[in-house]
Amino acid sequence: MQNIFLLIFTFLAYFVKAITGFGNTLVMGSLFSFIVPNTLTTPIDLIFSIPTNLFMVIKERKNISLRVVIPLSLMLLAGSIPGTLLLKMGNEWLLKSGLGIVVIGLAIEMMRKPAKEAINKKNNPFFLVIIGVVSGILAGLYGIGALLVSYISRTTDNKSQFRANICCVFLVDNLFRFMLYQVTGLLNKEILFLTLLLSPAVFLGMKIGLKVDTHIGEETTRKVIIGLLMISGALLFFKNIFNH
Repeated sequence: MQNIFLLIFTFLAYFVKAITGFGNTLVMGSLFSFIVPNTLTTPIDLIFSIPTNLFMVIKERKNISLRVVIPLSLMLLAGSIPGTLLLKMGNEWLLKSGLGIVVIGLAIEMMRKPAKEAINKKNNPFFLVIIGVVSGILAGLYGIGALLVSYISRTTDNKSQFRANICCVFLVDNLFRFMLYQVTGLLNKEILFLTLLLSPAVFLGMKIGLKVDTHIGEETTRKVIIGLLMISGALLFFKNIFNH
């Protein structure tokens, strides 16, 4: 029964990924945390993220902006190291409660319309460093580049540009963290087994998500994701608070 739920959650995560260009880690991380520890969830999603982000980068390669990708990637990598160490050493209750707060926070952030004045922040080096490093720490812990989603959505003109840049930055981070997880011993046989088991759900979620994407509007998609994140984040946070 546990594996059936994991397959359903994985399908949902990569269905969302195909439509939005991100969201797989948010959905997978919050839902998986009800069943398995975060030290399993994050590495599993990392392995799946590499080929799916690579696919999205190739698909949207004409919309990639190196001026956005390069600096954000460097800052993200800098934050990934302390984030990974915290994942390895951190308390499971604290990690899951923290993830619940992060998911709710991002859902609230997504409810806001991208403000025109926020785009001016893209030339602020201090703002860029803070966004990149904090996102790197969150990526190391949960695989979530939450702040990057908000930042890039405000510095791109359309969905294709957003997908191209966010997936390109995430791909750089994925490859770096894969090596980092190997060095720190976060990748093991149990993770590889679950990865193989859940692979069909990733493929199916991406395939159906790409087809659905051509028939629904961006606003509808955004509202569904926000609702899912708010519910899963709140449930995860309060579940860990009351069970502690």
